[in-house]
Parts: sequence; C-alpha cells; structure tokens
Amino acid sequence: MDKTSRWLFIIGSSPYAHDLPSDPAIDASMAAGAFGQNASVMFIGAGCQYLNQAISPPADQADLRKLLKSLPLYDIDHLYVSSNEPILDTSVVDLPVTCLEPSDIASLISNASHVVTFI
Repeated sequence: MDKTSRWLFIIGSSPYAHDLPSDPAIDASMAAGAFGQNASVMFIGAGCQYLNQAISPPADQADLRKLLKSLPLYDIDHLYVSSNEPILDTSVVDLPVTCLEPSDIASLISNASHVVTFI
C-alpha cells in the first residue's frame, strides 16, 4: 500500500508578515517533503511576493529565498503561480515556476489529496 499523499500548499500571504524567525508556509511544505509526501507549492495574490527578488527579510528573520532554493532537497520540484498574477522575476528560485490557467489550477487542486492554504 502506497502511503504517499499529494499535498498542495497554496501561499497567498506576504512573506515576512508573520513576525516569526521562519515562515510557517515554507516550513510546512518542507515537512511534507521530508516525510516522503509528494508536495507542490502554488503562490497566489500577495504570496507571489515570495518570488520578488527586491524584497529583503527583516534582520531577525530567515531569508526566504534561501529556503525556497532548498525545496529540491525536500523533493519539492513543482512551483506554480496563476497566469493572472504579475510575476516580474522567478529567478529567485532554482526551480521552474509554472504559470497555470484557472482551469489548470482547478485540476491541480482536485488532484491533491490535501490542500493547505496560507492566507
């Protein structure tokens, strides 16, 4: 019996807004990957700012760009954004960022075993 689930993490909140040393959305994604789950991350709305190279972390928080670059170590190799979102530069991560049409987003959500949203 296969115990691997398909997890989709939808991040719609701005980075560095939690006033925490790390980021709960990225931490949860990495935890799923660390436990052998099939995890993907989709950025929507204000969450697309995670991919903005111009945003710098506050002094007391981890640089989320480094965390995003480490996602392949947790077997997370699927990053998505809506085609309706203005993305200036996705080179902040070493992973391809796929732009999805609304119908593709609906399919991605329906194919996931678990959807966790951070808004």
